[in-house]
Amino acid sequence: MFLLAMAVAQNAPPAAPPAPEPTSTGTEQSLAAAAQTSKKHNISQSRKVITEDDMDALRNALPQITMDGPENSDEISSAIIRYRQDHSASETEAAVRAWYDKYDEDLAAAIQQSLVVNSLREENASNGYELCRESGDYQMCEKRRRAEYIGVRHDQATLVKNNALEVRIQHVFMRVRSDIMRSNLRYPWFKIRTTNGIDRY
Repeated sequence: MFLLAMAVAQNAPPAAPPAPEPTSTGTEQSLAAAAQTSKKHNISQSRKVITEDDMDALRNALPQITMDGPENSDEISSAIIRYRQDHSASETEAAVRAWYDKYDEDLAAAIQQSLVVNSLREENASNGYELCRESGDYQMCEKRRRAEYIGVRHDQATLVKNNALEVRIQHVFMRVRSDIMRSNLRYPWFKIRTTNGIDRY
């Protein structure tokens, strides 16, 4: 009986070793936490919103155009080139674009106002002549001529002011664009408005 039990025990397949019990080292949890933190960090970076303060900082990153006295295109060009040395290409383009947009808006407004003033002046002169000719009222015509004279002087002052601003911005734009192109800063959007309010070059 004992021998039979020994024989059965020798012919039985060996028992599988017991599976080790899982041990928690905390590695899985720390990796998951790190991944979650990284994901949150990336999302917060990608959701950066450009505020008005950011735009003001960009506009003021470069010198302003001087409207009185000698023009300062050399100072502006040098500032752009220095800015590029400390910033990426995209950051530099953003700063130049913000500076450009500010003065392009001023240029567009001056051109538009000059076009409107000239158009209204011609229309008023033509209408005034026709009214005087048809009415035959000398006193009314004289009052109208005086009012027209005052209006013309006011309009001339506006046109002179606008023309000075237009010429200054156009000249500085041309000089700055040419200067920075020599440093391989070429921006296809850097166009200059003409005084007809339509064309750009």
